[in-house]
Amino acid sequence: MDKNGNGPIVGIDLGTTNSVVAGIIDGKVAILAEDDQQIYPSVVGLDASGKMITGGVARNQLAAFPDRTIASVKRKMGSDEKISLGDQKFTPQEISAMILRRLRDRASRVLGQPVERAVITVPAFFDENQRQATREAGLLAGLKVERIINEPTAATLVYHADSKEQRHIVVYDFGGGTFDVSVVRFEMGVVEVLSSKGDTQLGGDDLDELLLDHVAVDFYQQHKIDLRDDLTTRYRLLQACEAAKKTLSESAAAEIAEEFIVEKDGQPLNLTMTITRGDFEKLITPLVDQTLTSVDAALRDSGLSTNHIDDLVLVGGSTRIPLVTRRLSEELQLDPSRAVNPDLAVALGAATQAAMFDGHAIGPVLVDITGHTLGLEVMDRLSGFSPVTVFSPIIRRNSPLPATYEEVYSRTHEEQNRAEIHVLQGESSDVSRNRSIGRFMLDLETGSDISDEVVVRFDLTLDGILKVTATQSATGKSQNLIIDNALMEFQGQDHEQVEARLGAIFDSSDEILDDADLPQQNWQSSSPNCTTDSSIPNLEKYPAAAAMLEQCQSVSGIPAEDLDDIQSVTKQLRAAIASEDSVRVTSLCEELDDILFYIQG
Repeated sequence: MDKNGNGPIVGIDLGTTNSVVAGIIDGKVAILAEDDQQIYPSVVGLDASGKMITGGVARNQLAAFPDRTIASVKRKMGSDEKISLGDQKFTPQEISAMILRRLRDRASRVLGQPVERAVITVPAFFDENQRQATREAGLLAGLKVERIINEPTAATLVYHADSKEQRHIVVYDFGGGTFDVSVVRFEMGVVEVLSSKGDTQLGGDDLDELLLDHVAVDFYQQHKIDLRDDLTTRYRLLQACEAAKKTLSESAAAEIAEEFIVEKDGQPLNLTMTITRGDFEKLITPLVDQTLTSVDAALRDSGLSTNHIDDLVLVGGSTRIPLVTRRLSEELQLDPSRAVNPDLAVALGAATQAAMFDGHAIGPVLVDITGHTLGLEVMDRLSGFSPVTVFSPIIRRNSPLPATYEEVYSRTHEEQNRAEIHVLQGESSDVSRNRSIGRFMLDLETGSDISDEVVVRFDLTLDGILKVTATQSATGKSQNLIIDNALMEFQGQDHEQVEARLGAIFDSSDEILDDADLPQQNWQSSSPNCTTDSSIPNLEKYPAAAAMLEQCQSVSGIPAEDLDDIQSVTKQLRAAIASEDSVRVTSLCEELDDILFYIQG
């Protein structure tokens, strides 16, 4: 709890393939893991009874039941696409909310108190709709999203945090579903992002698909059966290809072997194929080249050359691929930094940023940028009687955040009594090639004696929330639009209905814990919180453990350092009882008995 009495705040890397949550423990940033599992698969599904399942359990059923399981939902964020799970349909942010709720509950269990605040990361090249979809997912998961920050920027916060010298760093973030590169300057405890480039539809998933196509074509040439036609078979092959990709990061060759992958003329066929690292590298070279093109563009935008770069930081699981590391080293003439696990760096950076909200000075000050240009559709000229419009930039890409800019426009004629303010995001002068993110109307007073000027002001916050204000200079008439929820389906339906629907799904899940069920740690208490309440799952199966918990509850006057030990062990004991891990239950009971013997002896 912070000095203002707020609950703990965490940092969350909501990833395409896997997600991670981190927080502050004993004044230091740490991954909040359970059972040594630091990474949580970003997979959601429904089991045979219709209950929600997530994480590894959902991932395990993906190949067998792809019709009621979804992975890589992050790529759909910001879209209005409906996702089918069995006979139910969900929005991308609802699916993401299920993952975030799991991470929230994990953090609550590890920290011993309810978690209701978070800093969540997104790809640097996420547009405003995608960022607001992420914020919406956080809210649906019961989290107050204190800030949205860029993934490569977050990763930067855990490198060179104590350096006072000026350093320029390239952060190359190649994850499961997205790619980003940022050029960052460190100086005197300040992290300043100079430029970012990326692709929200390029990641490890695409490398898997290339390998899948290669294997499927080879199998078709032998058997005249396309393994991609059947959804279940396709997912089996995709998982095998993903496993082979990981093997090829360590070995020169990998075998893809799937028994009874398909039937032909009533006879089962097996798939057996060896893929060499060279084969794989030929397949993925064009996509790796795309990332290097973005690296070059980010360097140009920053005004720096490769000679100015002091360090290369790798983030995301796809950076483990030897070809990626080799090509980057050749391009930048640098060996990459590997001080932090590339799967964990983003979450650790998000937690570092989160800690600052609670007054913990454990990292550098962050100066982030906007990844896209924001502006308006304006009339350029008349072609006959038809107006020709163009994109007019107001806040340009790579502008430091927060950003405030104004532009002055004119009425098209003195009798114009309304002006449409159409807000766009993109880099092209062609309106149709940019993304519409909002529009509103401004009523104008007319007359030849009234100035033509209309001032449009853009205010973009650190969170990426955009406020657009249009004012007629002569009259002071103004209108504004706050683009903090660009998800159209939620503008047309009751938000409370969505929350209620998800709440019912959460309540039916065996994995979700309510705040009332959390082990409430009270560090000032004279006795540990070791309740033997019958709400602990499976408690009746372990009478000796129940007696031990009851004995802990009856002990008073425990020194603070011993109280910490007892609370930690009893928390683990509850989890072992709930999971029916008899061996661990016995071990933890013995450990508790030793602690109590020492205290009472």
